[in-house]
Amino acid sequence: MGGNHTHCVKSHIHHTCDSWVCHWEPRTKTVAAVLFVTGVVSLHSFYLVSAVLLGVLLVSFSAGLPFKLLLTRIILAAPFLLLMAVSIALGGGFPPAAERLTFAGLVLFKALTSIIVMTVLLKTQPIDRYFNGLAHMKLPPVIVTVLFLAHRYVYLFSDQLANTQRALAARLFQPGIKKRSLAVYGEAAGGLLLKAVDRSDSVYRAMAARGFDGILRTGPPLSIRKRDYLKCGTVLLVTTVLILLDWMWFV
Repeated sequence: MGGNHTHCVKSHIHHTCDSWVCHWEPRTKTVAAVLFVTGVVSLHSFYLVSAVLLGVLLVSFSAGLPFKLLLTRIILAAPFLLLMAVSIALGGGFPPAAERLTFAGLVLFKALTSIIVMTVLLKTQPIDRYFNGLAHMKLPPVIVTVLFLAHRYVYLFSDQLANTQRALAARLFQPGIKKRSLAVYGEAAGGLLLKAVDRSDSVYRAMAARGFDGILRTGPPLSIRKRDYLKCGTVLLVTTVLILLDWMWFV
């Protein structure tokens, strides 16, 4: 991102990326990722989705993503995914019917596939290059700006949360579900919320003082090469084949 109205943003890529995915132009990569995830979400076959999940894992490793990074993303989403899967499986009572277990597994595997694909999309290029590509995809400028700022301040909020946890640990706080512990959780959550509101107000005033008008200033887009079209076309072909196989399976 160029210009005087944006700060340098840390890319949060913790490894040296030099794979075929890393050299993929951001716009065509984004189109391929979104259409692939849309195609996978439309599938009905549990076995086909399972095979897709395995294939996506292999692709992520070929892209050079560390296993620890993928595991971290999955662990962060695990509580929500498990809650969703258990609710679906037990929605008809206990013991769960085989159809409900299959459907819960289908939803869970689709969600995991989407998480891995989005991780590959975001972690195989500097984040400023990615948002520069988004800005040149004819999207409304406000959408790109909101996504950029959201990505930036998610990490700031994460740092603030880590500081709060360290402060609680320094005061010998013992986590638990006791009344006193729950009260401390509430106070900490309220403090984080107030700090977030104060910081957002300070950031807004600082950006307004620098003449920020809501549109990110970007540099020229990367050129789309033949191999970028080839990669995107290959992904679209695979997606089409998966949809056809799924359709034939259920005809």
